[in-house]
Amino acid sequence: MERRDLFLISAFLAMGTVVRFVFVLSGAPVTPDVMVAFYGLAIMLTRPSFPSAIGIGFAGGVLDALVGSSAFNPVFLISEPLAAGVCIVAFIAMEGRTRLAPALAVFLATLASGFSSTGITLSLAGDRILGTFAATPLLDLIVPVILATAVLNALIAGLVYPAMRKD
Repeated sequence: MERRDLFLISAFLAMGTVVRFVFVLSGAPVTPDVMVAFYGLAIMLTRPSFPSAIGIGFAGGVLDALVGSSAFNPVFLISEPLAAGVCIVAFIAMEGRTRLAPALAVFLATLASGFSSTGITLSLAGDRILGTFAATPLLDLIVPVILATAVLNALIAGLVYPAMRKD
């Protein structure tokens, strides 16, 4: 991997961390995970091997766990590498077939991240979470946030990727 690639990966992870932290500071009980858009862009722009993409996702997961406000932050150490794998596979499968490949790859990666982290968190810390959200059905709150985040992340990737790609 070239120095430029390492710089891009680091810069996108740093930007994702700052934006994620701003959302966490809002104090909302469920916040969008925009980190997926940023490490997704890093993956698509640098074209790492599959194991390296998983490593980028793991780094994003560590940063998410450090600044996140989830009921069970270690979940990001699983959900983000999974999402990174989805991102690189989807992007490679769609690249050259549609100009929407970056947006669609990040959209799918965000869904993988959101639904896997929700499922894992509910299975490991469900009693504590359900006690907090007793008045509102939890999935009624989380699913719209996951879908809106997937759209937001897809827009970010769809707009930034064409401007940043190497020709």
